[in-house]
Amino acid sequence: MLGVEKDVVLIPTLHDTPGELAQALDVKDWKHGQVEPVPGKTMPAVAVVERDYPNLYKRFTALGPLLEKLGNGGKGIGWNTEHEVEHLKALNGVVTEEGPTQGMARINSDIDATEVILMLAPETNGEVAVKAWDALTKITGREHAHLAIPKEDEKIRFRDIVAQPRKIISSPTWSGIESEKVCYNAGYTNVHELIPWRTLTGRQQLYQDHLWMRAFGETLCVYRPPIDTKAIAPVINQKDNGEKQIVLNFITPHQKWGIHSTYTDNQLMLTLSRGGPIVWLSEDDAREAGIVDNDWIEAYNSNGALTARAVVSQRVKPGMIMMYHAQEKIVNVPGSEITGNRGGIHNSVTRTVLKPTHMIGGYAQQSYGFNYYGTVGSNRDEFVIVRKMKKVDWLDGPAQKLEAVT
Repeated sequence: MLGVEKDVVLIPTLHDTPGELAQALDVKDWKHGQVEPVPGKTMPAVAVVERDYPNLYKRFTALGPLLEKLGNGGKGIGWNTEHEVEHLKALNGVVTEEGPTQGMARINSDIDATEVILMLAPETNGEVAVKAWDALTKITGREHAHLAIPKEDEKIRFRDIVAQPRKIISSPTWSGIESEKVCYNAGYTNVHELIPWRTLTGRQQLYQDHLWMRAFGETLCVYRPPIDTKAIAPVINQKDNGEKQIVLNFITPHQKWGIHSTYTDNQLMLTLSRGGPIVWLSEDDAREAGIVDNDWIEAYNSNGALTARAVVSQRVKPGMIMMYHAQEKIVNVPGSEITGNRGGIHNSVTRTVLKPTHMIGGYAQQSYGFNYYGTVGSNRDEFVIVRKMKKVDWLDGPAQKLEAVT
């Protein structure tokens, strides 16, 4: 039986940390003896992590102690959160059971977890926002708290956002501001608050003087044609349903009507749109494929398939098909003629393709971090075969109903 175990783990040199500028331009590999292994400089940092397996559930359902000891923060700044932790104990209640989490704020339900985020985030707690801007002031030497002071007493709770949408509070986590006079736009605080850009020079920087960027010819912004991910040729002639097929470039931008936490598969959003998943394509491509507005179409390649209604629009360029993300296959999604299963989502036809320049670490804004392999989104650099569906099957027969029940 597992008890309290300790693991040695490697931590990449992250952006907005003291070690991010440590890596020299001439990258050498310590594993091959080219340079001495120095944790956090010529290799990842080394840390010992304690894993308390018997109390894993207790730890998962309670607010940990480090927020009181170390505080909260992000992007190189931090602030004290003792006051917010006390608020959460009063709001969510405290753990009364004996064990390592006794006396800590509870996170027993999804609402508890939501309240934790709302209480600790500067975007939803004015008091925290002021503290966050004050923390940035210590770095820049300029006063920034005026951006949040008018909303210092505002605290958005779960019941507030259930009742109606709420405008969030300006936070140094982002480079725009929430204002009644200025629309949100990236880089606003860098220009108007004179906050250094999060680059090696502190300025807007286009030239990337890094060995790997030079090797790939990408020291400056350059055009890169779409890569061939070999996702079309293996399947294009194997799944013919008699309808005209065309190949289009598939992209998945952020949608205009929501974000990661606001999916479109809820009754309000679906009522305002087509009642289910949609893709956008140009009038020219739709005409070539015999697709008219609101037709059920299927997009597929060797990665997978998705079903959706077609939105035929002048705003889409010929040669591309667009599916706003945050669409799940939960509501009003028919079965796929390709897979025989229900629908698919925007990620069904894509795959993550890594690139060496994505893995540059310890070099200012190019420091590696879990979230995205990115200076480019090559996992979105994909093509799909698009066609009108021959038969729309809702998979509502006895077998499918039994499968849903089981």
